[in-house]
Amino acid sequence: MGGSYFFFYAEASVVCILLFGMLLMNDRSNMNRQEKQIVFGQALLAHILYFASDAVWAGIIAGYVPRTHYSVALMNYINFILLSAIAYNWARFAAVSERAHAIATKRGKLLFRLPFAAMVVVMTAAYLIAPHFWVSESGELNGLYYPLMLAAPLFYVVSSCIKSLQKANKAVDPAERKLFRMIGLYPLAVVFFGIVQLAYIQAPLFCFGCTVMMMFFYIRSMNDQISLDPLTKINNRGQLLRYAALENASRREDVKTFVIMADANEFKHINDTYGHAEGDRALVLIAETLKTCLKAMRHTSFLCRFGGDEFALIVHAEQTEAVEFLIYEIRRCLDEISVSEQLPYPLSVSIGFDEWEKGRESFQDCLQHADEKLYEEKRNVKQSGRA
Repeated sequence: MGGSYFFFYAEASVVCILLFGMLLMNDRSNMNRQEKQIVFGQALLAHILYFASDAVWAGIIAGYVPRTHYSVALMNYINFILLSAIAYNWARFAAVSERAHAIATKRGKLLFRLPFAAMVVVMTAAYLIAPHFWVSESGELNGLYYPLMLAAPLFYVVSSCIKSLQKANKAVDPAERKLFRMIGLYPLAVVFFGIVQLAYIQAPLFCFGCTVMMMFFYIRSMNDQISLDPLTKINNRGQLLRYAALENASRREDVKTFVIMADANEFKHINDTYGHAEGDRALVLIAETLKTCLKAMRHTSFLCRFGGDEFALIVHAEQTEAVEFLIYEIRRCLDEISVSEQLPYPLSVSIGFDEWEKGRESFQDCLQHADEKLYEEKRNVKQSGRA
């Protein structure tokens, strides 16, 4: 490695570090970070530290840092730990994004850390017992170093890739399917960049590849924060208003537009009796049911969490009967879920809807009319004693 190449390599690493540093600072300034964002931030930090360490290692190769047995051993030991940390944190990010239950428990978290911890112990013990086991006295890496270095990262890469692609194949929502595929393919992409860098092109492709892929996921994460409800993963109220504005400008004359409001019955009772975690679970189940039922409709539709335990839908249909059938299906599916999930309470919603007639009323007026009908039904439910 010549001097000019080393400076190019170091400059590339510094640029990537600065980009990741800005992302990390912006991420940590957000006071409402969720678990997925926290894990993503830890992955960013692992990348930053690895790029810095790798630049020092490039300096040793180029002769700008003294090459001794100890400097080679130290920098490659640090590189091993940081590369394993990148793979470990990405696998955690994938698991959290997929809502995997395996790492939700203490036992699951310990098992998830085991490959990382085991290889740290093996690498440390190997050096302490036989200092020349993976680095020679003259400072040359032995062939055994790379299998040891890559064992833990490859385990996390392969396992997270397989699980993400399996999740993508099972996903019903096209957006979720695309996201899971990208999560699964990310580690394969950076492994490819690393192999090409080592085997064919002596350029910082691994650094650039990681940066491009992480920027993609960061931008997507920001879009999700802007447009999605963090609990139910459906659109939020802001997206509803934006969609309604576009809808008002581009509605077709031959298809009617209906605004539907749905509100969970006895939601306060669920929270007070079974706890807020169970209340959150109920909201997620309702959101998933609404999403599933809407997909069965022939025309385009929109779903969002309006606020609290209330959901708003915009539905296109030729006749009112189609909307009434949709409401019937929603209630039927919720009854089935109450049984299949063995819920200790009946999961049900009150629903009101109104046709949004173009040119006659605003979206807000239509929304209010649907909300009034919803609460009229809710009063009737309470009076009749059902719910």
